[in-house]
Amino acid sequence: MKYAIVTGGARGLGLGIVDALLEEKVVETIAVIDRELAPPPAAIASLVQGFAADVTDEKQVHSAVEEIVSRFGAHPDVLCNNAGGGDRAWFESGTQREWDSVETWRRYVDLNLNSVYLVSREVAPRMKSGAAICNTSSVAGLQAAPVLAAYAAAKAGVISYSKTLALQLGPSGIRVNAVAPGLIYTPLWQQLGAALGGGDANARMVFDTVVKQLVPLGREQTVDDIGRAVSWLCSDKAINVTGQVIAIDGGILLGRAPLTEG
Repeated sequence: MKYAIVTGGARGLGLGIVDALLEEKVVETIAVIDRELAPPPAAIASLVQGFAADVTDEKQVHSAVEEIVSRFGAHPDVLCNNAGGGDRAWFESGTQREWDSVETWRRYVDLNLNSVYLVSREVAPRMKSGAAICNTSSVAGLQAAPVLAAYAAAKAGVISYSKTLALQLGPSGIRVNAVAPGLIYTPLWQQLGAALGGGDANARMVFDTVVKQLVPLGREQTVDDIGRAVSWLCSDKAINVTGQVIAIDGGILLGRAPLTEG
């Protein structure tokens, strides 16, 4: 039975990845690692099992993975390091002052970068040839982002580490890639939008304004967009793809808004 481990898979972008892996039949069942578990949708409830753990805690990661392999099998087929993001207070810190506190910086890096290393270090040695890893970075990791300096630096680190891990695991037949999502209205962006806009009531308006300003295709990205990209990278359709980062961003990284008439 082929199975995947998805961190942060209980909601938002992670749940979109879970849905896509199952819908595209990349795996037959999924183990979700999340600090705050939530019941999966009824349609996939029988195929998903949750394991509570903080992915920044080495001991909790080890315990969760030990339990997963005892239930699902010794050799995971797919690993999606998706857990990440930030706290609303961290976002507000970035909008209010030039320098984040050292504590905030460390928390961003711990959640968004160190967690990828901790989980990969625990899972990858258990994988066999033909397995695949996909890490969730961000377009923020591919461009300057003063308001999100620590988050962007951590996500840039995910890209660098994904390429290094691809070289490290390539001789074992294990592929490693990353995706860089653009603008998705997840709980993370709700918090960031509220921080930028001065309150919860303005969060969606701020997000829509940013989409209009930055996305040449003129539309926000969705969890389905990202999920489909991840499922392809983890499938045999991408059997010769490793060490790559795919931006699903509607053209944000082109560096300019679309030309308008007038």
